[in-house]
Amino acid sequence: MSTRTITGNLAADPEIVQAGSISITKFRVIENTGEYRSGKYVEHDTPTTHFVEAKFELGENTAATLHRGDPVIVTGREHTNSWGPDDNRSYGRVIDADTVGVDLNRAVAQIRRTTKTDDEK
Repeated sequence: MSTRTITGNLAADPEIVQAGSISITKFRVIENTGEYRSGKYVEHDTPTTHFVEAKFELGENTAATLHRGDPVIVTGREHTNSWGPDDNRSYGRVIDADTVGVDLNRAVAQIRRTTKTDDEK
């Protein structure tokens, strides 16, 4: 798996789903991409959509903190995921988030540290 860092905006509020005994927070990040042509930055016509999954405390904190439209930075491992029946299988790229944060180039954040219980120390 390759490590990716992306920046963009949340397409919708994060969604928490159960996968066995763990909760996974799923969300989409819309990234406006472009390239330099003749010394000028030209945005692509269509933004890129990234599917992101965050587990455990990272997922819980993401769902509690971020909302649709918020500017974010995500770093994680990217892999291909598949779903659907064998005769009509779909494939897509998913980033398993290692870190998720607010993009402070485009927003102001107020930090509130989480506290560890005695069991976690």
